Amino acid sequence: MGPPARPSIMAAPPPGSVLVLVPHADDESLGCGGAIALHRQQGDRVKVVIVTDGAAGDPKGYYVGCDYPALRREESRRASAILGVSDLEHWDYPDGTLTPTPELVERIGVLLAIERPDILYRPSINEIHPDHWALGVAVEEALRRYIIPVRDWCYEIWATVHPSHILDITPVWDLKCKAITQYQSQLRYNDYLYMVAGLNAYRTIHLPSARYVEAFEAR
Repeated sequence: MGPPARPSIMAAPPPGSVLVLVPHADDESLGCGGAIALHRQQGDRVKVVIVTDGAAGDPKGYYVGCDYPALRREESRRASAILGVSDLEHWDYPDGTLTPTPELVERIGVLLAIERPDILYRPSINEIHPDHWALGVAVEEALRRYIIPVRDWCYEIWATVHPSHILDITPVWDLKCKAITQYQSQLRYNDYLYMVAGLNAYRTIHLPSARYVEAFEAR
C-alpha cells in the first residue's frame, strides 16, 4: 500500500455550470465562497440552494421580535450578490433538525436532474454539525439513486476533508471576506472571519506561494 495521493493544485476551478448545496445561510461563503467567486469571474453559471431556514441561529434571542429567517435570507442575498450569484433558492427546512429523509433525497435528485450541473459543491458526511452531515448523506443517496454524472466536491466548515483538490482563492479573498461580513447575525456569535482565515491559510501548506486556499474532496 503506497502513500496517499497529493491533492491537485488549481489556480482556477474547472469550468462549467455549478450547483452549491448548503445547510445554512453563510455556509456557501464559509465553505466555498472563493470557488464561487472564481467560477463567476470565469463566466460559469452558479446556483446556490440554502436548505434550512436558519431559525435556530439566534440561541440567545438577540433578534426576538423580528422575522429572523427573513433576516437570514436577506443576509444571504447580499452575500451572494457580492460573490456574483443571483440564482439563489431557499428550501426553508427547519434549522437544527435536518434529516436525510426520502423526501429530501428525492428533492435533491429532482434538482440535480433539472439543473444538470457540471460540478456540485456540498458538505461532507464527515461534518460534525448534524445539519451538515444530514445534507451530505442526502446528497450521496440522491447521487447513488439517480446516477447523475457530476463532479461531486465536498467543502469543509466544521470538519476538514481529505483534500483531493486545492484551489488558490488569494485573488478573491477580499470578496469572500466581504460576503462573510454580511452575516452579522452569525458574526455576533462567532468570529467566522478569524476561523475561516485560519483554515484557508493552513491549507496553503499544499501551496506555499498562496495566501489563502480552499480544500475540496472529490467523491
